[in-house]
Amino acid sequence: MGKYVYFCSRKIMDNEKQIETLRRLVCEAADCEGKSPADFYTLIGYIESRTHESIGLTTLKRLWQYGGLQSEPRRSTLNLLARAVGFRTYDDFCAHYGSTEATSNPVLGTAVKAADLVQGERLMLRWNPGREVTAEYLGNSTFRVLESTGSKLQAGDTFQAAFFALGHAAMLANVVHGETSWPLYEVGQQGGLTLVRRL
Repeated sequence: MGKYVYFCSRKIMDNEKQIETLRRLVCEAADCEGKSPADFYTLIGYIESRTHESIGLTTLKRLWQYGGLQSEPRRSTLNLLARAVGFRTYDDFCAHYGSTEATSNPVLGTAVKAADLVQGERLMLRWNPGREVTAEYLGNSTFRVLESTGSKLQAGDTFQAAFFALGHAAMLANVVHGETSWPLYEVGQQGGLTLVRRL
């Protein structure tokens, strides 16, 4: 019985750590702290622009435990936040952060946050089967494709993304592809990104 309680407590504690990490990443991507009413409107705008789904002000305040509000977050809310920072689902996010606290690392290439990049910096992404894209960071979580091999993305296309993690699919938002645009475009569906490298 004691072991079971310990296991459950540890699982809940780990989940709280992952939610805290997710909150931090979303705030970094939206360039706010999540500590004022204005911050939550910024977060709403950012999340909706990245996912094309709406999220309630009260829902966000509860998740950030703002003003004494607090409740167990719904899985759909956590999925939405995970998508806002480039993961397909909250489970994908947890799979990455459950095993490692990897952050931006130009040597290992395990994960790269847009917030850590400087304007003009280049990023190489690779995924199966045989796809590779080199993109330039334009600022404000926006990238322009410079070179593309085997991908629907072409040189000159632009997209928004907050986070790229090795081994996980990435959600690109607001892709401008020639005369057309795609609200969301997923890369790395087959096994996730196989390379994430700052050049």
